[in-house]
Amino acid sequence: MPLDLLSDPVRFTEELRVQYGDKREIGLFLLQGDRALSEMGLRLYISHDLRRLYQVNRRHLDSWAPLMPVFHPDKNDIQPQGAFMFELRNDAGEIVATQVSRLLDLAGTNLKTEMEQLRLFYRDPARQAGPAERIEVTAPKAPEITGRVALSGGLWYRPDWRGKGISRVMPRMTRTFAYTSWDTDYVISFVEQGPVDHGILNQYGLPGSEPWVKIRDSYKPETDLLLTWRHKPDIAADVAVYLADLNARRERLRDVPDTQKSPAEVRQGSSRRS
Repeated sequence: MPLDLLSDPVRFTEELRVQYGDKREIGLFLLQGDRALSEMGLRLYISHDLRRLYQVNRRHLDSWAPLMPVFHPDKNDIQPQGAFMFELRNDAGEIVATQVSRLLDLAGTNLKTEMEQLRLFYRDPARQAGPAERIEVTAPKAPEITGRVALSGGLWYRPDWRGKGISRVMPRMTRTFAYTSWDTDYVISFVEQGPVDHGILNQYGLPGSEPWVKIRDSYKPETDLLLTWRHKPDIAADVAVYLADLNARRERLRDVPDTQKSPAEVRQGSSRRS
């Protein structure tokens, strides 16, 4: 289905509601994150039809690998109120970055079981999964992840927008918005080894990862992923750290005479994220 036939996204600030957690601190964080993206020349939009993600993915397979089916509404029972997609657009209206999150109800079960039974990939694994499709989860944390869980993924930056600071803002916003929307016990994601080796988790605000989620004969012939997670108290702590860092940057800039500031700092203000 073409993008223009899917439900239209709206500006994030139009839909922003802080429902759980410290409302003042989370609200401030999300607004400051949106402001930081705006200062990069980007606008953050949100929608609840995850079919958009797969349409954008198919348009950019030259810079983006095929996606796992876990976010596809045609293969899963994903309700609009339990999913959202962030997309960043430049001044020309082009989509230059995406990330999605989906709410998982793992009450009475756990991440390892649901992944290995393929129930997070498919509504009916017996009918929808490939004949040899299988997942093995060896990450020690996986059996402990239960309850209300947000799974984030579909993270992509168009090549000309990589290395410009988006990764310091959008993954944190996705994680925090999922938490405050759904009161999640955990927010998790799966990442490849290569970006982890280059220190990407620190930019995402994630403390570490565990191996492995081994996927075979699925959307890719073979892929090994690392499990990352944030528990509910960790998300609130990360928000506080981000805001404290932002305030510190502002204080440092206030102490510098205008003649010593760079043109970018004078023009964009003290909340600029690099």
